[in-house]
Amino acid sequence: MNGSRRKGPQAMAAPRLPAELKRGSMPAVVVLAGAERWFRARGTEAIIAKVLPDGDPGGAVVRLDGRLPDQRERIPGVLDELRSTSLFSSGKVVVVENPEGAPAMQGQGRKAALTHLAHQAMEHPAPGAVLVLSTGKGVKGRESVSTKSLLDKGAWVVDCRALYDAPGPWERGTAPHDHELARFVAQRMKQVHRKGLSLEDAHAITRRVGSDLAALDDALRSLALYVGAREAVTAEDVHTTVGETREDPIWRLVDAVLDGDVATALDLLAATFERGLHDQRGAVSIKPEALFPQLAAALHASFRRLLTGAEGLARGESVADVAKGAGVPPFLAERFGVRARRDPERLLALHGAFVDAEMGVKGGGVPPRVAAERLVARLVAGLSARRPGVPGSA
Repeated sequence: MNGSRRKGPQAMAAPRLPAELKRGSMPAVVVLAGAERWFRARGTEAIIAKVLPDGDPGGAVVRLDGRLPDQRERIPGVLDELRSTSLFSSGKVVVVENPEGAPAMQGQGRKAALTHLAHQAMEHPAPGAVLVLSTGKGVKGRESVSTKSLLDKGAWVVDCRALYDAPGPWERGTAPHDHELARFVAQRMKQVHRKGLSLEDAHAITRRVGSDLAALDDALRSLALYVGAREAVTAEDVHTTVGETREDPIWRLVDAVLDGDVATALDLLAATFERGLHDQRGAVSIKPEALFPQLAAALHASFRRLLTGAEGLARGESVADVAKGAGVPPFLAERFGVRARRDPERLLALHGAFVDAEMGVKGGGVPPRVAAERLVARLVAGLSARRPGVPGSA
């Protein structure tokens, strides 16, 4: 995918899992690894449906979570659980969420709990039984699962990472709307709802809804219902159904920052930490450590779009073209163009505020609220020198 020439088996991309399950049999162990919970949840349900096509008749699906004290103590006995078949089914699926939370097991040694469980289940498979290990750890990097070891044992390792919502580092010269997330959205609309969706419109949906796959899936369902019997989705359908305005306080804060409105931005930021925010599933986040990533992600997505627009205008592209490339609907293109008429070099320099904020929080030296306040202050100060003066969402 990134042009490398690695040899040997590789982790499976999460969107490929349903097709692989249809091809035939699967191994005794499937590891779902990555930060995207939607992929892990959907993958688990797809595996259960493969093993138990008629559903769980009772006792054929066992779920354990290493984060829960009353369940983590049962994880070392997973192999026995796999061998104990249901009274009503020959198939069995044992799902272990967050296996890294399991207590030490006999024979584990220095192996991670996930690796130990997977190796044991592969070496002593139970007929008709599948062990699903689901973890937020990725398939690459220092804190990743032991991908090569798992693959060498014959287990499936499914890469459930978050998808890029912009062209990846390996995709040089690619159009702004042509990225992993847009391609996935267009593909899912076709596979699940049997309707065509262009990459440009899929990109526009991701800009309106965000990168949360659960929220995107809900948006596609609503869009398909709105389109009805028609075979293709139009840009007008997207603009009408997904929504033309963003009323959530986090987006009003983003708009104030992009407009260089210092007073409004600081007032909204203070209100955010005092009252909390609703996430895309309706839950309220009130802890600073939960609010900071939401704020940073929303600000970064809009700032990056602004930077893309500024670079396009500097190259001589029209406002309509840069707005379309950024996923901005036509009726907001003029407002976006006013905001984007900034020096790209100044915006690139200002982009360092995001890196500083993230490193400050990750390093543990800067409290999340302080990091958010510094980030907003730097951004709004840098953007206020050229305040567009046109309200509205970009």
